[in-house]
Amino acid sequence: MEPDASARALIAFMKSLNHPALEDCDIERARSLSNVARAQLQPPAPDIAQVEDVIAATLEARIPIRIYRDGAARMPDTAMIFFHGGGFALGDIEGYDIFCRQMARAIGCTILSVEYRRAPEHKFPAAVLDAVAATRWVFEHSEALAIDAKKIILCGDSAGGNLAAVASILLRGGTRERIALQVLLYPVTDHANGYPSKERLAEGYLLSKAAMDYYARLYFSDPAHAADWRASPALAPDLVGLPEALVITAGFDPLVDEGEAYALRMSQFGNTVTLKRYPGQVHGFMTRAKLVPEAASAMGDVAAFVNAKLG
Repeated sequence: MEPDASARALIAFMKSLNHPALEDCDIERARSLSNVARAQLQPPAPDIAQVEDVIAATLEARIPIRIYRDGAARMPDTAMIFFHGGGFALGDIEGYDIFCRQMARAIGCTILSVEYRRAPEHKFPAAVLDAVAATRWVFEHSEALAIDAKKIILCGDSAGGNLAAVASILLRGGTRERIALQVLLYPVTDHANGYPSKERLAEGYLLSKAAMDYYARLYFSDPAHAADWRASPALAPDLVGLPEALVITAGFDPLVDEGEAYALRMSQFGNTVTLKRYPGQVHGFMTRAKLVPEAASAMGDVAAFVNAKLG
C-alpha cells in the first residue's frame, strides 16, 4: 500500500517549499516556518458569528483562550476545549485559527482553543499544568461562558492530543470536572518506547524521527521525564474511568502504532473507545484541508461522534 494521492501531493508540496528541516533551525525560525507552511495548506476561513479572546488566570500562568461560536450552531452549550499540535514547541492559536473555525462550523458547538506554554521556554510539565488549569477554568466559568458543564469535551491533535489524554486522566473521577468526551487526533502517547511505525515511517512522511527527537529535546529538561505518564499517558498504571474516546490515526504516520496501542489499552481498562484509521494519510492531515479532502471526512467523523453522544 502507498499513501493516498492527496497525501502524496501534500508531501510533494512540502518538499517544494525547500524549507530547512525544523530540527536544524532555532526555535523562532522553526515556529515561523511551521506557521507559514500551515497557512498555505488551509482553505479560506469560514465566517463565524463570534470570535473572542479571553485570559484564564490560574495559579501557574495567565493562559490565553480563543472562543469560537458559530451562529448556526446546533449545540451552542456544548464546549470543545482544543489543544493545538506542534511537538509542544511549535503551533499557536493563530496557526490553528482556521481549523478551530472549521470545527465550530462542522461540529456545531463552542470551541475554546488554549494557548498553553510551550517548550523550550517552558519545559515539561508546564503544558500539562496549563491544560488542566485551563480545563478547570472553563468548568468554573461555565455559566458565564453559556456552557453546559455536563457537555465539555477535551480535544487535541498530535502533542495537543497528548495533553487532552493526560488531562482526561488527571481530571477523572472529580465531582465538579467531569469530562464528557475525549477526541484524540493522531496523538503522541508514548515518548519512552519504540514502535515499529516509528522506524518504518522514520523519513519521508512529513513527521520524521529526527523531528520527534528534536521536539523531545526541547520538551524535557531530563530525558527520564519521557517515562513519566504525564508525558506518556500510555504508561499510566490505571486507565479506569476515562471519558468515552474517539481516536483518529493515519496509516503513514510514525505515531500510528502508539496512538492505536493507547486506544486498545483504554478499552482494556473498560473504557468505550472508537478508533478510526485513515490508512493512506500522514500525520497532521486534518489541518491540511486545502490539499487533503480526507480532512473533511475526518472532521465529519468528529462531528458525528460528538453529535451522537451529546446532541
